[in-house]
Amino acid sequence: MNRQTAGRCAAALTVMALIATACGSDRAATTTTAASPVVTTTASTAPSTTDGASTDTSGTDTSSADTTADTGGDTTTPATDAAPAGPMFGDAPWPCSAGDGANTDSGSEPGVTTDKISIATGDDAGYAGAPGLNHEMTDAMKAMVAKCNELGGINGRQITLNYFDAKLLEVGPAMQGACDGGNFFLVGEGWAFDGNQEEIRLACGLPAVPTYTVSTAFAHGKDVFNSVPNPADETPGGVYAQTAELFGDGVKHVGALVANYSATQETRDKAVAASAGYGWEWTETNLEYNITGEADWTPFVKQLQDAGVQTVFWSGSCLPNLQLYAQAAQANGYNAPIVTDTNHYEAKCAAANTDGALDNLYIRMVYIPFEEADVNPATKDYLDLLKASGGDISQLGMQATSSFLLWAQASSDCGAELTRACVLKNLADTHSWTGHGLHAEDDPGGNHPPKCTLLIRLKGTEYLRVAPEKRGTYACDDSWVAPVTGTPALAAAKLDANRISQQFAAG
Repeated sequence: MNRQTAGRCAAALTVMALIATACGSDRAATTTTAASPVVTTTASTAPSTTDGASTDTSGTDTSSADTTADTGGDTTTPATDAAPAGPMFGDAPWPCSAGDGANTDSGSEPGVTTDKISIATGDDAGYAGAPGLNHEMTDAMKAMVAKCNELGGINGRQITLNYFDAKLLEVGPAMQGACDGGNFFLVGEGWAFDGNQEEIRLACGLPAVPTYTVSTAFAHGKDVFNSVPNPADETPGGVYAQTAELFGDGVKHVGALVANYSATQETRDKAVAASAGYGWEWTETNLEYNITGEADWTPFVKQLQDAGVQTVFWSGSCLPNLQLYAQAAQANGYNAPIVTDTNHYEAKCAAANTDGALDNLYIRMVYIPFEEADVNPATKDYLDLLKASGGDISQLGMQATSSFLLWAQASSDCGAELTRACVLKNLADTHSWTGHGLHAEDDPGGNHPPKCTLLIRLKGTEYLRVAPEKRGTYACDDSWVAPVTGTPALAAAKLDANRISQQFAAG
């Protein structure tokens, strides 16, 4: 198999690392939260609109990806009784306005003047093995910056968006470029090998509100605030409870099959460490497939069968790897359900399932699926904005949108004088965040993931909601944030008393 397959695998791992969110219910009572109703649904893309003050440096963005709704997520639902204070995105006003023209910035803060802000973003779109890799994040960032500038910017400061392409394997130079470019913050970037950039980022003191984190060092990094946290010492546990209810004794015989890559291995380690409290028992945890693919998947099927595995925990990519495994399982009469992450909610994965080999694929989510945008205003607003800008749509794009809104709100709240210290304090004080209703409530200030989830499955070429059954809702339980201890990734990160990684700390 060629490098393109490896690139697609890395893209999938990226999505998964960022969206590790739980589902289901074990013994405690659960609650079901509904999204606010909306009238119409919009999807796909349309003619482009100019992107405002957005500029590209250190690489080019690619816009050749699938434009259908391909990943999903989940939503919170606060309702508003009073008239909105300004233009709305989802369930809250945009954090962008012209202000009163009285900004007092001295020009000493990196990337900030009284009328301008420079921020950096990036993806892996230039990777030759997978052109356009994760470019949907940058499409979302461009659309958000353009709209924010149209509304007046951050208290009148127009935003310049500087783009850095890590090309999957060049994350060090990309981070160095962002550092050298005098940027105020990293916002909405996502680089698959983000552990390789931390030494550089810490040395230049560049804060980040990323789309996602992969490495423990970055997920617990100093001055890093994730709109949907993916810490290494906690994980959403609801998926284990929910599948225990669905599969019964099937979760007493679970086997893991993951790619031989650090992100998937860490995902497995977290699952093994956290799932026991929800009734899961592991029969096989040592099977790993080559990230570049396998010539024959039958030996893996046989090993799972021989171990008595009744539920398969999979971490990796849908195409081609999971599909090839599932087809081999089908050919051998092995029909164990497969539990996996949100990166497998994509149009290409569904379209490929014409033979039904993936009909037992179950996916955990924290974003309301695109198909349910008619009952969730934030999902509809994201789709409308990307349609108007000509950008491509994905769940990662929604994640980048939430990250931009988180940064913009924290920056706007600083008022006349915008400093990194002020924004970081506001981020640290943000303990309830939904991306204006794009996803389940989480705690970016405390680096705690959501306690709410929904579960979907693939049936033929369509994704179907499994639990909770009502469209636009998800289930929540305080016990669905599970502690994780004893994993190799945690040991390497050297977390201090404040859960900040000291792996790359000076001295």
